Amino acid sequence: MSYRTLDARVWATNCLTDGELIYGFRSDKSLEDEESAANTMNRAERGEPQPADCFPKEMYVASEYEKIKSVPDIFTSGFWVVSARFAEVLSRFELGQTELHPVKLFQHDRKTPFEGEYFVLAFGETKDTFVPEESPEADTVFMRKDVWQAKRANNKDSLAFDKSVLNGVDLWMEKKSCIHFL
Repeated sequence: MSYRTLDARVWATNCLTDGELIYGFRSDKSLEDEESAANTMNRAERGEPQPADCFPKEMYVASEYEKIKSVPDIFTSGFWVVSARFAEVLSRFELGQTELHPVKLFQHDRKTPFEGEYFVLAFGETKDTFVPEESPEADTVFMRKDVWQAKRANNKDSLAFDKSVLNGVDLWMEKKSCIHFL
């Protein structure tokens, strides 16, 4: 999705609510300490920077019955994961405190690796630039009045932002939205 603001574009993803981008993986961190892993995921979702050792080094397909042959260039399983190809694109932008941490993906047996390189995308930046009252294609989420999402995937030029969106980092979590921006 892309959204027009002034003479610039803002790309958004609703990866955390798009069923096609949600995969069932468990992480080494969740196997060690479920509560701590959940806390890390929640803090990352809010765009809070965290040390690298909070993030997984390995992730495994959760179900022994599910055989996943490949994953998309970006997906979530609580932690955001991107391919090396996607990470290379992100490296061209100003990420601020957002970091990419290498992670190995395995089938449920914890021995059979996925082909390719992958990274956990650890968000460490936020902005408060979304203007819901000027965004006709946005709606509140789960009956909350303070969190917004796009009504559908194809919302080209339909979300509005304050002009300060052009300042600072290029990748962030938006404070009033479950949509994430670049």
